[in-house]
Amino acid sequence: MSAETSTPARVQRLEAILANQIAAGEVVERPASILKELLENSLDAQATRISIHLQAGGMDWLSVEDNGTGILAEDLPLALERHATSKVASWEDLQAIQTMGFRGEALPAIASVARVEILSRTRDSGQAARIEVHGGERLRSEPAARAPGTTVRVADLFYNVPARRKFLRSPATELSRVQKVLRQIALANFPVAFQLLQNERSLVQFPAAIDSAARTARVAAILGEGFIANALYLEQSDRGLTLRGWLGLPTYNRARGDEQYFFVNGRPVRDPVLTHALRAAYQDVLFQDRHPLYVLYLDMPPERVDVNVHPAKAEVRFRDGREVHDFLFHTLRRIIAGQGGDVPQLTVPMQPSLHAVTANRDFSPITRAPGAYTSSVQPSSSAVGEAQTTAYWERLVASDLPSASANPSAESPPAAPQQAPLTPEYPLGQALAQIHARFIVAQNREGMILVDQHAAHERILYEKMKKERQLDDKQQFAIPEYLHVTATQMSCFEKNQEVLKAAGLDISRAGPGTLAIHGALRSLDSRSYAQLVAELLDAENPWGLGDAEGDPVLAEMACRAAIKTSRRLSLDEMNSLLRQLEATPRFGQCNHGRPTVVQFSLADLDRLFLRGR
Repeated sequence: MSAETSTPARVQRLEAILANQIAAGEVVERPASILKELLENSLDAQATRISIHLQAGGMDWLSVEDNGTGILAEDLPLALERHATSKVASWEDLQAIQTMGFRGEALPAIASVARVEILSRTRDSGQAARIEVHGGERLRSEPAARAPGTTVRVADLFYNVPARRKFLRSPATELSRVQKVLRQIALANFPVAFQLLQNERSLVQFPAAIDSAARTARVAAILGEGFIANALYLEQSDRGLTLRGWLGLPTYNRARGDEQYFFVNGRPVRDPVLTHALRAAYQDVLFQDRHPLYVLYLDMPPERVDVNVHPAKAEVRFRDGREVHDFLFHTLRRIIAGQGGDVPQLTVPMQPSLHAVTANRDFSPITRAPGAYTSSVQPSSSAVGEAQTTAYWERLVASDLPSASANPSAESPPAAPQQAPLTPEYPLGQALAQIHARFIVAQNREGMILVDQHAAHERILYEKMKKERQLDDKQQFAIPEYLHVTATQMSCFEKNQEVLKAAGLDISRAGPGTLAIHGALRSLDSRSYAQLVAELLDAENPWGLGDAEGDPVLAEMACRAAIKTSRRLSLDEMNSLLRQLEATPRFGQCNHGRPTVVQFSLADLDRLFLRGR
C-alpha cells in the first residue's frame, strides 16, 4: 500500500452550515445497526481483514477489529464528538460522497448509550492509543499496545436507557439481524476477509475473494449453491451506468423477498425506482406472488446519486431517476428474455430401491403401467377431441406444416412417424408422445423433455400479441360482432374501455346491454372474440389494471385463448408447437411464471432406474 493511502485522514469538526445540511438522525437502534456503522468505518479505513466478536447477539458485548489505517492518538477524543469526521470537509465533498460513512454521528451516538472503548494505531505510529467512554462521558485516554488498525468495543448496550433496551428481541433474533448486516457488507466488499464469532465460537467466515471463482463461492455461501446453479452473471454498461452481478432465473424464486441484494456504488440500498424496475423486468415470467433472487451492483458517478437522504443511509436519490429506471428495466428484461429458452433442469434424487420409486407419487407419471400416456400413433379421430377448434389450431400453430392433416376426422390411423436424427438446432428435440392430453414428451440430445402444452401455447400467443400490438397489426371486421352483457360486465367495460383498446380490442357500446366488437389482434381466433371479451369482463379484479408494463390484458387473453389441457394433438402438431416455442422469447415460463418445459437429463433417468449402481 502506498504511503499516501496508509496515512489516515485527520478528524475535524464540520462547520455549522455544512453540519446542518447533513441528514441527521438516530443511527443506534440495535446491535445490527451498530455493527453496520462500525463496519463502514473499517471499510473507509481501507481494512482488508475484519473480525467481529459478540456476546448475547451483541446486546452484552460487540467488538469490531480491523487492520485499517487507524486513527491518530490526538484525533481519538475528537472522533467521539458529533459532526466530527474525516470523510467530508466541504459542500463539494457532500455532493459527491465516495465513502460509506460521512456524517460523524455514529461513534458519539453509540458512546452515548453504551460503554465504549476504542483502541487504534496508525501504521506510522510506534504505539496505539486507547480511549474509554461510558454513556457519553470520557473516563480515560492512555497509550496502549496494538498492531496497526482499530478495535471498537461496545458493551452493555442501552445500560443507561433501560426503556430502549426493553425493545430489543431475544439474543437469537438480534444475532440473525447481525448476520444479515454482515452478509450485505460481505457481498459488497469481496476483497475483504470477514469473521464472526459469538462466545469465541466461529459462526461465519468469509475469506478474501479476489478472483471471479472466489467471488462466486462467497455468493454461493450466502445464497446457496442452488442460486448459483439457477442464476446468470451479467455485466452491462451504458451512458456511465454499469450493472453487474447475478440475476436469478424466474423459475428459481421464493415466497419472500428476503434474498434480494442491490448495491449502488457498493452501498446496500432500497429505493422505489430500483424496486419498480426489477419487478417490471420479472413481471410476466414470475409466478403469482413469488419473488426473484438477485445480487446486483449498480455503479455510477457519485455526483449522480445523493446518499444523504436517510438517517441510516439505506435510501438514495438519483439525479435522473427515469434514466436509471429505464436502464435497469430494459437491461434486465432483455437478459431475461434472452435466457427464457433455458430449459429448467429437473434433478431426480437417487432412490434406495425400485419399490421406493414405484411407490413415490412424485414419479407416478413416469413409472405407471403402459396405457397411462397417449401414443402419437393412435387414430386421428381420438387425437382431435375438439373439432370446433381444429381450424384455429391449424391456422395458428400448424400452419407452417406442409402436410397437415387434411381430414382430421378420418378413422384410419396415420402412418407410424419416421424418427429423424436429432439435430443441435432443435433444443426441445422431437415429439414422441402425449401424456393425458396435457403434456408433450420429446427427446433431445441431453435426454427427455416434458412440455406443458397449454403453458407453452400461452407464451407463444402472448409474444405474438405483443408484437402485433406494437405494429398495430389488427384485423377490422366488415360486420361487427355483437355481445350481450350483464350490467356488471357493462360497468367493467365502461371503466376499462381504454385499457381494452390498448390491448388491441376495438369495442364500442351498441345499445343497452350490448357491445359491438369491431376489431382485434390477428392472433385471436375469430370464433372466440365474444366469449373472450365476456370472460375478461367477468373478472372481479381484471388484469392488474394500471400496470401497462406487463401487458396484463394481453396475458389474460393469451391464457384464455391457448389450447386447453384436454386437447389431444397429433405428432405433427406437437412438433410444430415445439418449433414455435423455441423461437419465442422467454419460452421457459408462461405468462404467470410457471415453467413450460422441464428437462430430464440421461443421468437423471439413469438414477431413476438405479443404473450404474
